[in-house]
Amino acid sequence: MLPGNRLEHVWERLKQWLHRGTWNWVALVLILVSLLLVATTMLSIDTTARSTADRLSLTSARNTLQPIRTDQPGRLQRAAAADAREQQADRESLKQTAMQMAVGVYAMNNYGLDLKVPSFQSTGYIWFKWNQAVQDYFQQRDLKVWRVIAPINLLSIPNGAGTVFQPIGEDKPVLMADGNYYQLVAYKGEFYIDRGDFSRHPFPEVSLPMILEADDINLDFRDFRMRPDLQGSGVGEFISTNSSWLATGWSMAEYRHHYATDFGFDSSASDYSQLIFDVNYRTSAWTSFWKLLAPLLIVMAMVVASTKLESSLWEVRLTLPVTVLLTLVFLQQSSNAELPDLPYLTFIDEVFVVAYLLTLGSFGLMLWGCRRYFKAMQIESEAERKEALRRLDLSDDAWPSAVILVGMVAVAACWFIR
Repeated sequence: MLPGNRLEHVWERLKQWLHRGTWNWVALVLILVSLLLVATTMLSIDTTARSTADRLSLTSARNTLQPIRTDQPGRLQRAAAADAREQQADRESLKQTAMQMAVGVYAMNNYGLDLKVPSFQSTGYIWFKWNQAVQDYFQQRDLKVWRVIAPINLLSIPNGAGTVFQPIGEDKPVLMADGNYYQLVAYKGEFYIDRGDFSRHPFPEVSLPMILEADDINLDFRDFRMRPDLQGSGVGEFISTNSSWLATGWSMAEYRHHYATDFGFDSSASDYSQLIFDVNYRTSAWTSFWKLLAPLLIVMAMVVASTKLESSLWEVRLTLPVTVLLTLVFLQQSSNAELPDLPYLTFIDEVFVVAYLLTLGSFGLMLWGCRRYFKAMQIESEAERKEALRRLDLSDDAWPSAVILVGMVAVAACWFIR
């Protein structure tokens, strides 16, 4: 049949369908209105996040990743500054800064991970080493180092850092042989996870940070700098005891924290030295597959095999896609139960979208097959009836291959095109 004749045939069939009753016109109008409303709604609520003037710039001259019993070390979650000259200038200014402090972190255990907040709890040790200029500043103002350097991502901020840091030994610094001062504290608290990317859920990576910064407005980036003590820092043996999450590595670096405010001093925006200690985690791919993807594959196998039922079992063929659809809804809800409300679709969400569309296609094919089956059974000629049933079987036989092919291509696109 020529393309022009085919279009005329489709148009004639459409007119015949519309002439059958008023409800057909109503259904067509409702479909068009629904599509218009969906398009309007999606365009009106689709917004993009706006960035603020606050920013972090990587400044550490030594910024390395230390793997934890794995060949795939954790990766730093924060991007370096775009301007390499600014980084170099920050490193050079470190040599000229009078007040300097080396900070080391040893995390014993991270636990209580709650992605809904998101937050985690952590225990461990932090030590501070500072020069005479910093000690003079503390003595003039009667300050304690473990009250000045505070974790700014601490959730219980009203309690202050004093309830998180507990000095080990005497409540005063120790003068070391090299002329620097040393103070060791233990910490325990609940911390906010400032960054999380769950776009590849159920195979996400999450970074649990401790973010340290001077809780003193006078100690800005020009006068006070913190340096990471990478040689002594690390993690303890209980760091991987978090349920279903595996520690892959840790990182530590200094950043320039630029605040988009002058805090009422009527000057330019303020910069402060910030030190971030990250422990990186990821889920077990094997566990995630069997918990989330395997049930989904089993359910979709029903869609693939639905056309293998005899056409005479039209009641079962019609109800099967509906049952699959309800199962998919419950599976998707359970797969996202531990995640916060996200403004984007994760990988598993996109896989479910593909599953929904294939299930809808299966339901449409079942409806079409039932109509073709009853029409074929009304044909008086046995030869023509067998030919009609044979053509119906051809579409049923092609459906499993089409579902598998489309599903594989769509899932691959969901994973690689992000």
